[in-house]
Amino acid sequence: MKDYIRKYRNNEITPTELTQLRQKLNDISDSELSKYLDADWETADIDGSLADKDSLAEIKSSILRATSPDHHHVRLRAKMLRYAAIILIAVLSGATIYFYSESQKQLPNDTVISTGKGESACVNLPDGTKVTLFYESVLSYGDDNFTKDRRGVRFEGDGYFEVHADKESPFVIDSKGLSVTVLGTTFSLSARQCNEAAELYLEKGCVSLYSSLTDEKVTMNPNERASLNYKTGKITVEQMSEIPYTLHNGFLSFNKTPLSKVVETLEANFGCEIEVDNASLLSKTFSGTLPAKDPYEALEVLSLSFNSSFRKAKNTYIIY
Repeated sequence: MKDYIRKYRNNEITPTELTQLRQKLNDISDSELSKYLDADWETADIDGSLADKDSLAEIKSSILRATSPDHHHVRLRAKMLRYAAIILIAVLSGATIYFYSESQKQLPNDTVISTGKGESACVNLPDGTKVTLFYESVLSYGDDNFTKDRRGVRFEGDGYFEVHADKESPFVIDSKGLSVTVLGTTFSLSARQCNEAAELYLEKGCVSLYSSLTDEKVTMNPNERASLNYKTGKITVEQMSEIPYTLHNGFLSFNKTPLSKVVETLEANFGCEIEVDNASLLSKTFSGTLPAKDPYEALEVLSLSFNSSFRKAKNTYIIY
């Protein structure tokens, strides 16, 4: 058990060992777990020079109280995650306090699929639903999120959903400020907090879009696009005469977007760096679409729009 805990703390544990650790946690008592964690705390070789010693001592005390036999309501997996978070606090100081607070909400038995800059991924969910994740997107769900009465995931980013039809079990997507409920349908969803609004384009089927800020709820039909304003919570729906440009069909769309923001989006989508030599251009806006699969094509369109040129130096594109 000591070796498992050490490997978990040092992020050296393998997937097989993590499964074995979870089983061991389920088989031991809270008091035994408390002893193991306390022993590891005392013997671990951790550089705590960046952390405030008084705060660290108080955090340690809180962990030990949380893992005492009097706190049977605390799940063992949650305790292990809290402990790992505290180890990180000793190493990374204040920046990790945010991770510590967030770790209370998401347990390690959650399945989390995420993409980074320039990445995309296709995911098949337990019910047969298929999701395509585009750059810097996160999809997560717990072991108990797929039942005969309800299916549910959490999502942030850009994705294309092909939801498996099940009339008895609604499929619910939760994101900050909004919730999408469907039975079986196909749609594109963009839900990024860095944008002014979330957008959903419905290809087929029927969806219900809910705003948690205003309690507004709208039902969408095929070929409609809905926009939910993050500040006001207001939902607007428009009928589309043709399929809009989305990441799913290979385009990035912008509407009066400052060039600085356009550049950030291109960097995230292509996983590259872009510099603009003429700083005065950064505040100018761009409206239109750019190819999402080839950086050269995207930068050709963009540079022409600003009467500029571009060149590449290693992994950096320079607009001049």
